[in-house]
Amino acid sequence: MASPTGVYFQLNDYAGFWRRLLIDSVDLIVIGFVCLTSIAVVWMLFPSPGLILASWGAAFFSYFVLLKRSSFGTVGYRVVGVRIVGQDGGKPGISSLTLRMLFGVLGPLNWLDLVWLSGDTHRQALRDKLAGTYVVRKDARPAGTGKIVYRHYEILFYNFLFREVEVETTMTALKTGIPKVRYAIRVWAACFRYRHRSSQC
Repeated sequence: MASPTGVYFQLNDYAGFWRRLLIDSVDLIVIGFVCLTSIAVVWMLFPSPGLILASWGAAFFSYFVLLKRSSFGTVGYRVVGVRIVGQDGGKPGISSLTLRMLFGVLGPLNWLDLVWLSGDTHRQALRDKLAGTYVVRKDARPAGTGKIVYRHYEILFYNFLFREVEVETTMTALKTGIPKVRYAIRVWAACFRYRHRSSQC
């Protein structure tokens, strides 16, 4: 039975730390404004703390799940020019984005998980690893495919098991191929110099 596979992108197609920080800052400002507005509206019509909390939940779900999954994207995504995709390169499922949102709101690291992505192969924050998502440029296209594997991480005394797209085979091939290319260039250059001196090579 063949192992499941997923896609990966070029490194410069992933949204890096500063772009992701800008996205989160813009989106938190927007959702904060929505929540404050809902307090005023709900309290005027039906003064109930339960309804206010329910309106907040609806606002978070609509913004961070439904709108983020749409082709329009959130305000932060529009400002930076990125989109969110799953490990198959298509739109992530509603359940994946819901899990991703809950990790950002209720998770042990909340939105501070962005510090992880700078050293990650796919520039994924921990919420992306949990949900199996990438944040990439709007026009980005997959660079290749790889086997999906499970990896264990221990971060700040928390244990995580994430599904990731394996790209080590490709990276190893590139690394081993670079010295061969450099050697071939050196041989060609030496031959070229010798040819100019003796007209034989």
